[in-house]
Amino acid sequence: MRALFALAALAVAAPAVAEVAPGTTPGSATGLSGAYDSGNAFARILRGKLPATKVYEDGQVLAFMNIHPLSTGDLLVIPKGHYRNLMDIPAPVLDHLMRVTQRLAKAQARALHPDGIFLRQNSGEAAGQTVFHFHMHVTPQWKDVPLAQTSYKQPPADPKQLAEIAAKIRAALR
Repeated sequence: MRALFALAALAVAAPAVAEVAPGTTPGSATGLSGAYDSGNAFARILRGKLPATKVYEDGQVLAFMNIHPLSTGDLLVIPKGHYRNLMDIPAPVLDHLMRVTQRLAKAQARALHPDGIFLRQNSGEAAGQTVFHFHMHVTPQWKDVPLAQTSYKQPPADPKQLAEIAAKIRAALR
């Protein structure tokens, strides 16, 4: 009986398989290995084929507002190189990306005054990755305010609101 409860607890704790983002090439790799899909949403943002509310950009990384935010100020930080997940990204690029992520989290804290900041990186569909281009979620959290339940079936956030929040975070970057 204990084993049954332990298995049930593991099933509840395991990340749910998330819906794959629209635009993902049918049949493309969604696990930990495989070819990079240049049709993914973030690759299209990098090529200027999809809009993004940019917060930070340098030669190696881009940070922009999440159009399906879990909370106010939710950011995504991506490398400009084509890396599917944590298994693919070279250590020097990851190091730079994490330094930028920290700078952005500090700017979120100054601009938005959350009670905490949640960093998340999902590698592979089974772990909840929905866009198969390495990315970090930088999500402000407030006590007693649950994270939103989002879906690609929902309309994206209001671009004007995202731009206002992005401007606050950019102003707080040091």
